[in-house]
Amino acid sequence: MADEIAQVVEMEYKGMYYLFKGTKSMIAMMATAVKALADHHHNNYLNKEGNCDWKKMQEISNGTPPILEFPKEMFVERVVKVNKDGSEVKKSDFDLYCEKYGLRYCIMPDLNPNDDYLPVAVPTQDVGIHKEQIKAVMERRIRVEEDKDQVLDEKIVTAKERVANATTEEERQAAEEQLTMLLEAKAQNQDLLKESKEKAEHDNEIDFAEYLKQGKGSLLEADPQKALQQDEVCGIVREYTPYDCMWPVRDEDHIPESKELFYSQTTSDDKIHVIKREFNKDKHGNIYSEYKVRMPGTSEVKIYSDYGMSKEQWKKQIPKMLKEAGLENEQKTAVVQSEERFKRYQEYVEANFKKALSKEEEQKEEEKSYSSEEAEKLVKEHNREVIDRRDYEETLYSTVTVPVAKLMPDGDEVMCMELSEGLVKGVMIQEMDDRTAKVFIKDDATYSVMKADGLTKDMLGTDIVKSAGESMKEATVRTTGRGRA
Repeated sequence: MADEIAQVVEMEYKGMYYLFKGTKSMIAMMATAVKALADHHHNNYLNKEGNCDWKKMQEISNGTPPILEFPKEMFVERVVKVNKDGSEVKKSDFDLYCEKYGLRYCIMPDLNPNDDYLPVAVPTQDVGIHKEQIKAVMERRIRVEEDKDQVLDEKIVTAKERVANATTEEERQAAEEQLTMLLEAKAQNQDLLKESKEKAEHDNEIDFAEYLKQGKGSLLEADPQKALQQDEVCGIVREYTPYDCMWPVRDEDHIPESKELFYSQTTSDDKIHVIKREFNKDKHGNIYSEYKVRMPGTSEVKIYSDYGMSKEQWKKQIPKMLKEAGLENEQKTAVVQSEERFKRYQEYVEANFKKALSKEEEQKEEEKSYSSEEAEKLVKEHNREVIDRRDYEETLYSTVTVPVAKLMPDGDEVMCMELSEGLVKGVMIQEMDDRTAKVFIKDDATYSVMKADGLTKDMLGTDIVKSAGESMKEATVRTTGRGRA
């Protein structure tokens, strides 16, 4: 209970003073975050003129600098010059005015990556110029959101008339679905409009403590140093429970630029389970989502859609979808925008998981006591053989060399390989040139094969390898295991 009482703490670190207000746990997190930021050298954006790190920014400002939340559209790059050799020079509005006025700044780790703003620390003496630039963009954004609110009102009136005048059950249901989506779009746009006005009232400025509090739900809470490492690799990733991040989106400005989101959990079986969400628009301009769920252990993809559903209706569908995807309800779920960024995030998670396992094994070894040096040597050699054999068996796969013409993506962008039995879905390409490709098949995995008559059947990886060897004279099959050296 005492931890919930707000406290005020003054902190000095490397000659800089900070004032924090919050619970004991919150202040502890902010203090460790300050130390991590001060000792961290940002690699991101260093090629941009005027950018510097947090430590340098504090020196320029003679203290903690203001942090401004810039609308992300200010960082959209466009062609500003074409060189004689035909190469293009691209810059954003932010780049252009910073160069014009010779401004310095520090682009901070984005602790709230799923919103529409980017935090930037600026020198106290330059804050006025930046605020003027932001003000013009915010006024334009507010006007657009107000205009959209009026357009939605008109569409809602029309949809209500369609519901009242429907002559068939099918007509009425379609009209009600449209109305449901429009009402939610209006509510979401009003949320954005309220947020925009509130930020504009404060000139888009937040204090340093408020900025750090945005790290709630990310690695910053537990380990700021790791969070900054993550930022370098794939950006800060925040976690939510499924009910808090899988709600229907009906407003276009809530959609990420990539038009896709990836939800993942590292569940109790130490495996990463994923759901891919794609945002679509129907012929009336209504936004809806399709969730692509890959069934664990297979290459089968099942699609769930929130089209025409209210938030409460969709909420009832979530548990079934999570179960089929291998995710667990009420568990922390990472939310990442774009496939490229998600792949980098996966690599980061897997690398850290292996490091943790390795460290745990080392600690266990250190804690062991042996009757003699000879006994210690024998035990360690035996354990090494067991680990090597386990790694070999668990990662057993077969590499199949096939003509490039035998590979093709299906309608869901899942890579397929053509065999006499049909199309094998979900194969992985190891390497490829103009004529051939090396594909590896997991021997103990079950693959879905679409036959010529449109029906599907399941085949084990070992059977696929055998069939490939028999039906493709050009193929070279080599079975191998990737054990540790």
